[in-house]
Parts: sequence; C-alpha cells; structure tokens
Amino acid sequence: MPIQRSLRVSSETGPGTSVPRSCTPGKTASCTTAPRRCPFPRRPPQLTPNLALKLTPKLTLLPALLLALLLTGCDASPSRPRLPGLPFLQPRAESAAEELPLRIFLPQEGDVTEALRARIAAWAAARDLPVELTASPAYDQELPSRLAAADPPDLVVVTAFLFPDLAAAGLLAPAPAGLLDPAGLPPRLAAAFTWPTQDADPQRYCLPREVRTLALVYDRDGLAAAGLPPPADWDSLRAAAVSQTDVERNRFGFIQAPDLSRWLPILYGAGGTIIAENGRMALDSSSAAAAMDWYIQVFRDNFAGHAGESNNEWAGEVLGKGKGGLTIEGNWIVPYFEAEFPGFRYGVAPLPSGPAGRNTSVAFTSCYAVPAGSSRQQDAFALAFFLSGPDLVGSLPNDGGWMPAHDGMREEWKREFPRLAPFADAVPTAAVWQLPPGFDTFLHSFNRGMVQLFAATVEAADFFAELQELGETLLQTASETRSTPAAMQNAAP
Repeated sequence: MPIQRSLRVSSETGPGTSVPRSCTPGKTASCTTAPRRCPFPRRPPQLTPNLALKLTPKLTLLPALLLALLLTGCDASPSRPRLPGLPFLQPRAESAAEELPLRIFLPQEGDVTEALRARIAAWAAARDLPVELTASPAYDQELPSRLAAADPPDLVVVTAFLFPDLAAAGLLAPAPAGLLDPAGLPPRLAAAFTWPTQDADPQRYCLPREVRTLALVYDRDGLAAAGLPPPADWDSLRAAAVSQTDVERNRFGFIQAPDLSRWLPILYGAGGTIIAENGRMALDSSSAAAAMDWYIQVFRDNFAGHAGESNNEWAGEVLGKGKGGLTIEGNWIVPYFEAEFPGFRYGVAPLPSGPAGRNTSVAFTSCYAVPAGSSRQQDAFALAFFLSGPDLVGSLPNDGGWMPAHDGMREEWKREFPRLAPFADAVPTAAVWQLPPGFDTFLHSFNRGMVQLFAATVEAADFFAELQELGETLLQTASETRSTPAAMQNAAP
C-alpha cells in the first residue's frame, strides 16, 4: 500500500543553528559589572565651627566657593553655580565613551554562554572596563533591529550567511589592518568574513569562531539489520533508502529536507554549483539537472520523505522516533539526540559521492563582529580578538554540536568525539553556507519550489529556468551596487 503523503512543509531547524539550549528558559539573560563610582562623598560637607572661625572677613566669596567645590568632589548638582574650568582644581573625569559599558549581545547557547560570561568578566576586570552581556534565545530575530538601532551593541555574533547583507548595508565595522591574522584557519572559512575594496586585498571584518558541517547520519541498527555498510555513493544511498523503507510502519528510508542547504551536497557531488567561478548563475547546467533528478526520483519512488509527512519538525526527530533510516544533517543533531533520544543508536558517515566523484559538504560558521555604530570599537575589537583565539575557544564546554574553527584543534576534537569524525574531516573542503546580499528571495523561492517538485506540480527544467532568471537579476543588482562578497564559497565546491 502506498505511503500517504501530506506534503506539509516542515519547519526545519535553520541551517547552521545550534539546538536551543537554555540558560534561563524563556528569559533574556544579562550580566553587568558594576560601573565606576565616584570616590568622593555625595553630600557637600558642612563647615565646622572651628573651620568657620578661621575664615576672616578678608576672605572673599570666590575662594569660599572654590573651597566648597574641592571638598564636594564629584557632587555636581545642576543647581549649584559652576566655576570656569581651572585645571588645578578639576578632579579626574572620564569621557562619556569611557563611562558607557562595553555592550555584548550573544545567542543563548547554554553552557557555552555561561562560560563566555566568566571569560569576558575576567578579561574586562583586568582592564577595568565596565561590560554588559545580554544573551537572547530569540537572537536571530532580534539581531537585525539591534544593529539598525541608533545605539547598537558593541559586539555581536554574525553568521557567514548573514554577513554579506550586513556588510553591504554598512552595518559592520571592518577590522583595523593587521589586527586579525587568519593563519591557522581554513581559508574558505576565513575568506567568508571579508569584503572587496578598491585595493587588491579584501577587507577583513572578523574571524570564524566555530564551524559545523553536514554529514550522513543514519540508523545504525537499521543498516546492520539489512547487512549494509554506510552508503558511499548515490547508488548505494538509494539502495540503503530502499532497504530502510517500511510501508506498514510509515517509515521512509531517506529523510530529505526541502531546503537548499541540504540539496547542495547532491549538487556538488554532480559537479555543479549555484554560482560559477566567473560570478554567473549556473543552474542551467546538466550537473544541476542530474542532481535534482536523483533527489526527486528517490522521493517520488516512495523511498524518501520529508519531516512534515510524519508530523515531525525536522529530520533529527524523524530518525529519533524510528520513522527514518538516513538523512543529511549537521552536527547540531548530536546534542539533540543526547537530550531527546538518548537510547537511539545512530552513526555518522561522510557524505556519499556523486557522479563527479565529489562528496563536498556545507560549512556553517559565525564570528564576533563589531557593529559600525559602536562607540567602543577599539575595545570591542580587542575583545573579539581575545574570544576568537584558540586558547579561549578550546576552553569552552563542547557537546559535539560544534567544532573549533582552528585547524590545529580539529584532531583533538576528533579524539574527544571519535564517532563524529566525518563532521570534522569535511571542514577543509566544505563550501561555506553563504549567498550574495539580497539572495533571501532566491532561497525562499528555491525552498517553496522544492515542495512543488516533491508534489510533482512542477518539473525541474521549469523550476531551474525561473531560479536562473531570478538569480541573474539579483546578481545584476548586487553588481550595480558593488556589493558582491569577496569570496562566494559555494561557487567553488
């Protein structure tokens, strides 16, 4: 009997987002260090009788006022008469910029956020800097409005996907020349946070702090029962999907997401790309057609499905409930399984290779960036440099859901999480999840069209023709505004 398909679009966990982990559930958490306080008394001192007796009639009003000012120190009531600024009488005063706290806005990431609070507090205390750290569980929704405000935070976390739009809009400050050294970082990850200039070298804004990649995640017991190893190419992936499909249990062998980021490894495996090295759209290619034909056919043959068909939110939930055999997902799935399905026996394998012999993954990364409107840019960049360093990153709690971006730390991470090695091994050649500015329209159009392809209400050729035209229009607009990223990593998988 055929599997009943609802074709309800699943609300997938966003690409590259970590599984929500709460610090204070449902509340925005903040911490502040106490601002500097005036060391002088707040009330004007009263003249004692003895002191009053010493004031002779020859003493004029001006010296008396000067004496009162010296004794009252920082107390500056608006109603009190003020004297001209005499250098020898002025107490040490800080500028308005120095008195403001260094404001940091971060996503709420559970233990990692709490560890960052402690590290930042110690860093600020050593420099006698007041800081204010706010972490929000609705970070992605709040960040754009905070950056566009008249008084934005001084330091934020920006994903590689969002970076082109923010840089093109002038909302981020480029780093001072020579401050951020990309040595020891995967070149593609480091290049994702640069922007073209009139000079030969692009301008660097920030350095990647962590990375997550896509790999093949599968039901270990299911494949073992079928006597199959993890699939290594498209043919064996289809065979595994067939073996894991159970019509009676409404179980799909291969759980697919109607999402561009999850289809990209299939496109790369066929030798295709979204944007070619010459900067032109490349969806009108035989490689793209082959990748889509394979992806859609395994679905239409009832050996694959998407999460919404079994009333689940995303592929991780489907596998955890035993309703799926294999999927392409990121290592944020690891802490999710540990929390929600601790008894589920899953495996991780490299992505299957396509006909072009490639198994290129997709990398999701982020950095500590300084908003252009920050009034404390020097301090903010100093903190960003500190937080991005390997010593600090290596000291943070890690549950396997993310990896340090630094090359030298990857082997240690693999020793700590040996069965997750395919995620780490994919980093050097992975294409960064990043599109040109203004390509949100393209992404949403692709994902909506993918659902129509699953339902067979549109054919791949027509689908690609529309997206090719849309992409060319968006690229032309970006070219006219000189807002093309310095390195579009998905152009060269």
